[in-house]
Amino acid sequence: MSKLSLRNAPLFCLAIWALIWFVFLAIRFSSFDIRIVPGIGPIMLAMLVTVLLAPLAAIVFAAVSLIRQPRAPMNWLTLVCAIAVLLGQGALFAATSWL
Repeated sequence: MSKLSLRNAPLFCLAIWALIWFVFLAIRFSSFDIRIVPGIGPIMLAMLVTVLLAPLAAIVFAAVSLIRQPRAPMNWLTLVCAIAVLLGQGALFAATSWL
């Protein structure tokens, strides 16, 4: 794997994570009832699993990128952001009672 693709992989994981959370928020604050859409359950479950695993994948990719290029500040920043996303998401799930 090239150094550039290793540097971009955690950013894409975090972008997918943010996009899915924006979809969840849009569904939450819209008046559209998604329960009437046939087959939406497995899709929403897959999105939830993706949201849970994306920060972990971003941390792994950022750590590998950091091992290959330890002096690049962008690698450190990406790793710190991925860890912050994971901790923030964990705090959010711990604070809510629906899970």
